[in-house]
Amino acid sequence: MKRGIAITVLFQLLLATAAIAQFNPAWQGKKCAVVITYDDAINEHLDNAIPVLDSLGLKATFYVTAFSNSVQTRMNEWKKISATGHELGNHTLFHPCIGGKGREWVKPEYDLNNYSVQRMVDETRMTNLFLHSLDGKNKRTFAFTCGDMKISDSSFIGGMKNDFIAARAVRNEMHKINEVDLYNVDCYMVNNHSFEDMKVWVDKAVQTNSLLVILFHGVGGGNGLNVSIDNHRKILSYIKLQEKDLMIAPMRTVAEHIKEWQARDKQIKAQQQATQIDYKNMLAKLKIESTRPGPSGNPSASNAANVDESKASPYTSLPDPFLLKNGKKVTDAKTWWNKRRPEIVELFDKEMYGRVPTNTPKVRWEVISITDTVFGNQKAITKNLRGHVDNSSYPQINVDIQLSVTTLKEVNKPVPLIMEFGFIFPAGFRPQNNNAAPQKSWQEQLLEQGWGFAIIVPTSYQADNGAGLTQGIIGLCNKGQHRKPDDWGTLRAWAWGASRAIDYFETDKTIDAKQIGIEGLSRYGKAAIVAMAYEPRIAIGFIGSSGAGGVKILRRIYGEQVENLASSGEYHWFAGNFIKYAADPLTQNDLPVEAHQLVALCAPRPVFISSGSPNVEGRWVDAKGMFLGGVHAGPVYKLLGKKDLGTMEYPAEQTALMDGEIAFRQHEGGHTTGPNWPYFIQFAARYFNR
Repeated sequence: MKRGIAITVLFQLLLATAAIAQFNPAWQGKKCAVVITYDDAINEHLDNAIPVLDSLGLKATFYVTAFSNSVQTRMNEWKKISATGHELGNHTLFHPCIGGKGREWVKPEYDLNNYSVQRMVDETRMTNLFLHSLDGKNKRTFAFTCGDMKISDSSFIGGMKNDFIAARAVRNEMHKINEVDLYNVDCYMVNNHSFEDMKVWVDKAVQTNSLLVILFHGVGGGNGLNVSIDNHRKILSYIKLQEKDLMIAPMRTVAEHIKEWQARDKQIKAQQQATQIDYKNMLAKLKIESTRPGPSGNPSASNAANVDESKASPYTSLPDPFLLKNGKKVTDAKTWWNKRRPEIVELFDKEMYGRVPTNTPKVRWEVISITDTVFGNQKAITKNLRGHVDNSSYPQINVDIQLSVTTLKEVNKPVPLIMEFGFIFPAGFRPQNNNAAPQKSWQEQLLEQGWGFAIIVPTSYQADNGAGLTQGIIGLCNKGQHRKPDDWGTLRAWAWGASRAIDYFETDKTIDAKQIGIEGLSRYGKAAIVAMAYEPRIAIGFIGSSGAGGVKILRRIYGEQVENLASSGEYHWFAGNFIKYAADPLTQNDLPVEAHQLVALCAPRPVFISSGSPNVEGRWVDAKGMFLGGVHAGPVYKLLGKKDLGTMEYPAEQTALMDGEIAFRQHEGGHTTGPNWPYFIQFAARYFNR
């Protein structure tokens, strides 16, 4: 898959779902997981297995029978391997098994036929205490001895699930992460297998995205279930060579990952179900049976979004920002402020972003902690805050706003501050760095300028999914009920949170509350432009790759479309009424408002529109459509005595248009504002500290 296509697909997946709840990568983003285990704690593990594992940097799980000869005579060596990262798992005190035909080697005193469930539980717990004395660990995994899981038809593991995070059996199978039973984990037991035999297991795990647990007993001897030293070394070396595709870790680590993944998966499914209920509720209120399907962000899909400029249908119904409801034209600033601007706000409230309730709850800010921080060479102080939202009207819902504020350690006067809508990524997800070259962090760059920065976490007070619309600040205001068609959506709620943060900034003596900027990327780029349009205290905006629903012209048939925004994955960002424009007979051309009018609501304040390279970021966000959103807002800026973009011609990549109050630059990187931060800071410096 080409890099640009891969990033486009990833962006589509992230954009169409709620990042924190929907992105749930199995195996820490790799193709499969491999756990290497050794049973019975024999000398050959210390002498033959450990040296190979350590030379390759691999960590394994050793299932220890406490009274084995090796443990009793070489206890310090077993203690040492646990200190280097290998796991000591529980394989009981005496290795009891079910005796009988074919198992004449089982001693009567350790025959499970002569055990009670309670004796097995007691001995197993005693082994945990012994292992704790060796490694100090409290979390433990278990391996069934001989694969025996019952005593007189009674399972004994059921009473010990609180003692272990997983239990390994011996059945030769592998499963995908959603199919793994953590208290009956299958494995492939090595019994004189060749390297080629074992290689097939690894390859199958990669192909099927499964968990492969390999069970060794003897290594170069020590047990009848043996693997030769050569084949053991070869398979471990092969696993090491594949590590870019394999999650290779001890059983405890992999089991914890599986447990967390399965819990998230359960939560996601519940959330998806609740989202569908809410979405259908809104469709019913609008008397809409179904909406048109949107195009796909995957260029190879049969319904791929148009990214051919020659096929981008021209729009003929772009709303005129100067045309009053009475048919007259705005010709002066006074009429804009007093008549036309309020008309546009009303249309956005009703048809797109929704109305904020008249009496939203008050927010009480609390400083949770103050810490010294360092960004590059800049010494700073970070205040972590919580905005406690008054829920006395409906105590069933608690809402807190997460906010951090960072300024230089030595500040002798109030400083400008840029507030970012900050992502919190789910476990296992690491955003791809699409910058062309290493650069200073945006935080360091702002501090070098003498400015401060704040990070507000939008999902702390309003979830990024439809299920959350009866929770968070929207749910609190609605007392847990579903929305009405013109109630506010998530973008407007996130913007409300930014306004409450500014309330706090006005009380902080280190911050110049008249020089506050807002920045956001992707869905948070949409939130940033919405916040700026509605909040006059925001002095400047840095709007990153906001795409459709942000500063992109919605009437342009290119990249993401209204149908995508109105789907069950994204409708929550908007008022319910917005869905109408994705259902016949209405289309985006019937919308009474457009993106250029949203930008115009920010006038005369400066706005910097940022985008990445279409070859890296992809074309889903439609950089040209965002450029045109800025272009068509220009007349309003000029009416108010400010400069527009200065051109209607779409510029070449990496061309900075920064002479007016509307700026635009398409950097060379991907879905990030990173490479444009130096340009934005240069742009903002014209307005700050004057």
